[in-house]
Amino acid sequence: MNIKHSVFTVLFLLSISLASFAQNTDIELVKKHVNTLASDNMLGRGFGSASGAEAAAYIRTQFIEAGIEPLLEDYYHEFIHRSGILNINGRNVVGVVYGNDPELKNEYIILGAHYDHLGWEFDDEGDTLVYNGADDNASGVASIIELGRYFAAHQPELKRSIILIGFDGEESGLIGSTRFVNDSVVEPGAIKAMFSIDMVGMYDLHGGIELTGIELLKDHAVFMDRATATNSIIVKKTDGSIENRTDTAPFGNAGIPAIYVNTGIQESNYHQPEDDIEFIDFEGMVTIIDFMSELAVALSQDETLAPTNTMKALTKSGGMKRMNPGIKLNTGSTYFDYPDAYFQSKSIFALGVGFFLETRISQWISIQPEVIYETDGGMQDDGNIVNLRTHSVSTPVSLLITSPDPGNNGVRGYYQLGGYFTYTFAGKLGSSSMDFSADYNKQQFGLIMGGGIEILNFRMGYTHKRSFVDFLKTDGPEGNIILNGSYFIIGWAF
Repeated sequence: MNIKHSVFTVLFLLSISLASFAQNTDIELVKKHVNTLASDNMLGRGFGSASGAEAAAYIRTQFIEAGIEPLLEDYYHEFIHRSGILNINGRNVVGVVYGNDPELKNEYIILGAHYDHLGWEFDDEGDTLVYNGADDNASGVASIIELGRYFAAHQPELKRSIILIGFDGEESGLIGSTRFVNDSVVEPGAIKAMFSIDMVGMYDLHGGIELTGIELLKDHAVFMDRATATNSIIVKKTDGSIENRTDTAPFGNAGIPAIYVNTGIQESNYHQPEDDIEFIDFEGMVTIIDFMSELAVALSQDETLAPTNTMKALTKSGGMKRMNPGIKLNTGSTYFDYPDAYFQSKSIFALGVGFFLETRISQWISIQPEVIYETDGGMQDDGNIVNLRTHSVSTPVSLLITSPDPGNNGVRGYYQLGGYFTYTFAGKLGSSSMDFSADYNKQQFGLIMGGGIEILNFRMGYTHKRSFVDFLKTDGPEGNIILNGSYFIIGWAF
């Protein structure tokens, strides 16, 4: 009897364990949604196109069949987007599963995915070339439909309400998500978290999912532990930043913790006609949907769901990363100016390489300290015309006044004004070493000014610097010698 009892107990516990990892999501429904939205008949679901409207109608129908209620009349949040002389009709598809808590049901968690893609074009032979967007982002739309089905079936478990949104116009500049926030379809203060499920079709190939921004939620590790307790998902990356290239950006700008859920683009046919159904990992999608259902329920039930202090700092800085460390390369030329004699030396090639830390104070202003190794100088008349070249460490500090980026697309122009201090540790005049103890100043300080552009992580610009210190310690017949330089700048923020 004891042996039989033990065997029965083991089998019972094993069945519970296996059941806990059972799939909640019907893979055939997931396949149906992706096949429909990414079919050639949808012609790439271009923003404002008839096929885009057909995709929206499909999502609406699936919301109805899944038991997801409309947040607005007829499920549609309609808007008009002005592009040049054209008015484009756009629509977000918005459903809701209401929570049960008398107070918390008036707070919301949003799960969104954009349904538009890049449309179609003619190839060189005149045939129609369709950008089907199976991964980007039919995979995300299929996910929110099936997540909504799960929440509707488990509505008694929800305390907060959960909103499901199919966003329009993402590929044209986050238009649908921006309009949802700006139109206050839901008061932004009532939204406690937002998830953009964008490109989740390559789980196995990329070795898991990334949750960019999940660390902007207090106690995120607790929620993650709860969601993974009954799910074997691999989360390969988490962080505390807002992704600017998907629909998280407008919500992040409004002070809402916004999390980008994705499987990566490394081997994806991103924005290519080859982004087709046969490359989608449907088993992996089911794993992600089951995980997200558990995570969203956990968030809906938490009594004090709140952002971290980092999220508050990001809000003050316009949703951008507050700290942007990076590397930079300066190439250009420098020369010596003789202001007392009204002429200047010929220039020589100058180079600088080092690190910067852009610290964003507001949407308009950043402070940028740097540490740069430099080699520069000019032509010097020492009986013969020879190169004077120095090796230095420079520490510029600049104020960057940046242009606004209301769409948070990561593109800004900037004007730079600041100062620098330089310590010269070696140099040569022709083939002879320079004597800094008697003839030359090791220390310089001066003015930097310039401008440039930031495109996501890439930096490019121009700077000019002028020293305020005489390069010579002793007065020569020409008077003061002042170092000047002009540089082309390229950089990369991590």
